[in-house]
Amino acid sequence: MAARTHDFRELRKLAEGRSAEEVEAAAVEACGGVDEVLDAVFTAYRDAFDPQRAGDAQGEFQFDVTTSAGTRQYTVAVGEGRCEARRGPAASATAVTTVGLGNLLLMAAGEVTGFRLYGKKLLTTEGDLTAAIGFKDWFVFG
Repeated sequence: MAARTHDFRELRKLAEGRSAEEVEAAAVEACGGVDEVLDAVFTAYRDAFDPQRAGDAQGEFQFDVTTSAGTRQYTVAVGEGRCEARRGPAASATAVTTVGLGNLLLMAAGEVTGFRLYGKKLLTTEGDLTAAIGFKDWFVFG
């Protein structure tokens, strides 16, 4: 059996020049499943959090990620200079973003912006849109 990756840097490389469907399939293969891909992505968000960029921002940002295995919910909670990412819905979501796994990977890898996905109706956000738009600026991916 091939070694499975949980390294987001490797997942970012998979996104280069691929469609959302292609990157989702490649990432699921590389990680060994949808949940493992999402765990790697949201761990990367937690690890890439920059409290100086976030300033005094706070809130719970829920992601409803549509995948080939069904919809998965993840929450990124930000506040008091800290960031936590976990499986499951937010207790009190500041914003809820719905996006497909392949497009989430492309967005996290810097291959596409949330604005572009929104314009193509491939991403929706409900709740505090100002906070949701600012969210992307609080992370520095190496």
